[in-house]
Amino acid sequence: MARKVAVSTLNASTIDILNVIRQNATAEYQSLVPVVATETDIPKVGEVLFGYPALANQFINALVNRIAAVRVKSAVYNNGFADLKKGYLEFGESIEEVFVNISKAREFSAEKAEAREFKRSLPDVRSAFHVMNWRVMYPVTIQDEDLRMAFLSMNGVQDLIARIVDSIYTAAEYDEYLLFKHSIIKTIAHGKMYPVEVDTSDIKNAAVAFRGTSNRLTFMNTAYNAAGVHTATPKGDQYIFMSADFNAQYDVNVLAAAFNMDRADFMGRLKLIDDFTTFDNDRFSEIVAGSDQIDLVTPEELALMADVIGVLVDGEFFQFYDNNNKFTEKYVASGLYWNYFYHVWKTCSVSPFSNAIVFVKNTADTAMPATVKYVVDSVNVSDEGYTLTLSEDPADTVAHSVANFVQTQAATTAGIAIHKYGAVIAPASKKETELTLELTIDGATYTAGTAVTAATAVGTEITFTKQ
Repeated sequence: MARKVAVSTLNASTIDILNVIRQNATAEYQSLVPVVATETDIPKVGEVLFGYPALANQFINALVNRIAAVRVKSAVYNNGFADLKKGYLEFGESIEEVFVNISKAREFSAEKAEAREFKRSLPDVRSAFHVMNWRVMYPVTIQDEDLRMAFLSMNGVQDLIARIVDSIYTAAEYDEYLLFKHSIIKTIAHGKMYPVEVDTSDIKNAAVAFRGTSNRLTFMNTAYNAAGVHTATPKGDQYIFMSADFNAQYDVNVLAAAFNMDRADFMGRLKLIDDFTTFDNDRFSEIVAGSDQIDLVTPEELALMADVIGVLVDGEFFQFYDNNNKFTEKYVASGLYWNYFYHVWKTCSVSPFSNAIVFVKNTADTAMPATVKYVVDSVNVSDEGYTLTLSEDPADTVAHSVANFVQTQAATTAGIAIHKYGAVIAPASKKETELTLELTIDGATYTAGTAVTAATAVGTEITFTKQ
């Protein structure tokens, strides 16, 4: 179960820090290192530590693992997007999000009562898994000379902590901001947000669109979430993302009124993005080259973002969890320095059951795409038959909503089952039967240009054309 990390701050003086480290150190450390009572005692601690390398190791480890960690956690867990993160996961690598759709009404009938008495009415239960997908580390080096300088002034130890923390915290915070931005761009570019067109010839039109859409989200509807489930989002759970330039065109009081909130509440739910049309791919270049944790934002995806003016989401839309935040260390004797590594593991995902709306200029092309592409993920063949699965082609950046595969009459006649999320289950007698797949997107039907069989190769690209 995820837990929230409380706000914590480091406001101790250098004297307090030195004495706290001494109190929690070994008996040998306590016997050799004096208690610091005044500023003139600080250099005495430095003299002892540099005379005993083992004690210096104890000091630097305590400084980083206990003191610096307080500042790092305070910064990481309480940044501008902290209220959108779901907490810290103590155990496990994945989260299962379960949504139970509302029950459907039946007419009352005394004649049907007997048949209904023991009939099972199974609930419409949906689930989505959010898996840990961000594991990185930030290195920082502390040299002997850095430690020596820390004992030459009243604020020396505090300054050393600041240098350690700032070098990693700024990087970790910026990367987390990019992960939120990455999720927004990818979700919009792949059609997983409901588009609302706005006539931007008059800036007042945007406020009207914001108000009307925000009001509609408070009512049950299936249109505004990717999974198409019945859900609503109260005003207090709505968050608005805007680019810095677009937000500058509005008075804050006007925006607050558009969402029927007072200024203070609105400011807590307004999140600014530098812009929607750029992304710092360079930050993730090494990660992409060495793993599959994240894919870069493509020029085609950024081109689709050119008409975006804002995003409105449910507070549960972002499924961001911290899995691990830990320092590890290594003293390099040959170089007289300590290497520290700050490990950051996260789960970064979005909920298909939460309302999410993107506001776009009315000049944007929101028409259904002429084609969509899918790739064969797996083909498992056995004596009983075969199972084939498909997923969206990651290279296909054409925006579209959630697709559902269709159980066609041809498939039913052949005894082949089609799962709506892209799986084909066929008996052994139909291994060679060529099956043309169909899918629907927002009521439009798309037909595959390539048929599938048990012999279809993994990685085969299939283009579906709108009929």
